[in-house]
Amino acid sequence: MSPRDPGPTRAAVLLSASQLLESGGPEAVTLRAVGEAAGVSRSAAYRHFDDKAALLSELARLTLTEMAESIRAAAIDTDSRVNLRLGSGAYVDYALQNPHHYQLIFGETPLSAPTPELEAAADEAMAALQHLIERAQTAGQLGGGAPRELATVLWVLLHGIAALQITGHLHEPRTLDGDTRLNELLDLALASFRPVE
Repeated sequence: MSPRDPGPTRAAVLLSASQLLESGGPEAVTLRAVGEAAGVSRSAAYRHFDDKAALLSELARLTLTEMAESIRAAAIDTDSRVNLRLGSGAYVDYALQNPHHYQLIFGETPLSAPTPELEAAADEAMAALQHLIERAQTAGQLGGGAPRELATVLWVLLHGIAALQITGHLHEPRTLDGDTRLNELLDLALASFRPVE
């Protein structure tokens, strides 16, 4: 990695930080460990991020950006109701495939002092959900209501499913088993958005 072009070093630092986060949670992400895992000097990570909080903030921004992209990429069907299901499924799938990344954003310890870039990424993730709602409403497949508010309800619903599954709370006999019936649970939840026929 050339010292003249900081891009490859920054990318290696972020990739290593992402891998450490997913394998061991936020506690595993230290600038020293990230530098070592990236195969760069210990000080290299400090040239790109002031501290651990800045690095975690960037990981959170990237996570929200990837989540929004996943939702949009999944919702490509011409049937808006199918899109609502596909986009919602993409949200839950992303969260379950990246639980430590997801909990970095939505877990017990929120990031302090989010950057404008992180806020913009959060807005984009929410916009992806709102777009699902707007398309379904335009097609007459969802009832009325302000799209932003309905997108918020959708987000709460999806977050609840994802968070409960990540933390192991969806299991028999108390609830549907999240390991085997998560898609059924998502379908039941989304049925609440359908207009009364």
